[in-house]
Amino acid sequence: MKTKKSLFAVTKRELRRIFHNPAYRFLLLLGPIIGIGLLFFIFHKGVVKELPVAIVDRDNSTLSIKITNALDASSDADVWVQTPDIFKAREMLKQGLVEAIVVIPYETEKSVFQGVQAEIPVYINGTNVLKAGILQRSVLTTIKTISGSVQLQKLMMSGKNEEEAMARIVPVNIQRHVLFNPFTNYSYFLNSALMYVMLFLFVLLSSIYTLGNELKRGTGLDLLETSRNSVRLAIVGKLLPYTVIFSVFALFINILLYKIDGMPLNGNYLIIFGAQFVTILTYQLMALIFVGTTINLRLALSIASAYSMMGITFSGLTFPLEAMPEFAQIFASIFPFTWWEKLFISQSLRGAPLKEALPYICYILVFLLVSLCFMPFYKRYLENPKYWGKS
Repeated sequence: MKTKKSLFAVTKRELRRIFHNPAYRFLLLLGPIIGIGLLFFIFHKGVVKELPVAIVDRDNSTLSIKITNALDASSDADVWVQTPDIFKAREMLKQGLVEAIVVIPYETEKSVFQGVQAEIPVYINGTNVLKAGILQRSVLTTIKTISGSVQLQKLMMSGKNEEEAMARIVPVNIQRHVLFNPFTNYSYFLNSALMYVMLFLFVLLSSIYTLGNELKRGTGLDLLETSRNSVRLAIVGKLLPYTVIFSVFALFINILLYKIDGMPLNGNYLIIFGAQFVTILTYQLMALIFVGTTINLRLALSIASAYSMMGITFSGLTFPLEAMPEFAQIFASIFPFTWWEKLFISQSLRGAPLKEALPYICYILVFLLVSLCFMPFYKRYLENPKYWGKS
């Protein structure tokens, strides 16, 4: 009974601090809402479409018009300008007005119908790997389709039926099956990571702020007195309101991803939410590591911010983890987010069994257990005035 009263007293004390300090309101409400909302609206479209392309048509033939119309009809490309001047198109590419130039040389149609191979040069801006890859695929597919239709007409005119002609044009037909993310939707890939990075960042920063603030303001003895000298109750009582608030934010992210964005849920939602809860607790308790090693609120917040941002860099989101040097792969394991992202993708998109999720949860729990080792140090700092007052 005394334990419950002490826990309730610490939580009540923390709620008063939250209501009277604007910094808490930003860390707990305004910051996460703005961050998560911005990410959702930025990547909500999901797929990059209608990238501007310049067509340099020197042939002015039926075939060149057909190629231009086919490219313009593609969802990936938008024929933004047509000009016979390659230098004008090049300037537009340099200025970033177009992302690619497709040059249809003089007498392209004549060469094709004479059975002579015709070349269509394509210049693609490669500074953005994503856009360059999309345009390269789109232009190549479009021109191959046009080329195939020309060959089909020629073969059918020579007396072959459509089936025989298609067998000559495409002797081996590839059946492509894109698994787990069949729409190649970047929102599913990016938002599922970035929104949780935003959430875990505010979880860590708010926990550091509330634990470090006790040392900065010299209120450690008051906290221990409220918790009947139990650092365990003090930490649980202080962090409990944050756990509830950020768990609600996790549910909010799930609604954005699964209900509004339409992200597939092929696995077990209870496993996902359970892992979310464990990861939130882990990031909260990791505040003990940063506060315990720096004993300086400002420094702890700065290091934690850098640590969180490095987590997404080494998670394999922007560059495959398997392609990184061995040292980088080992270094990636010191971030809970690495294991959370693997678990989330395996459950949400791949629908992996529980036995695959359990090791990832255990890896995350290792960080939680290590954080608990700093609890005695935190109690010592709360009791000793020489550790107070550092900003």
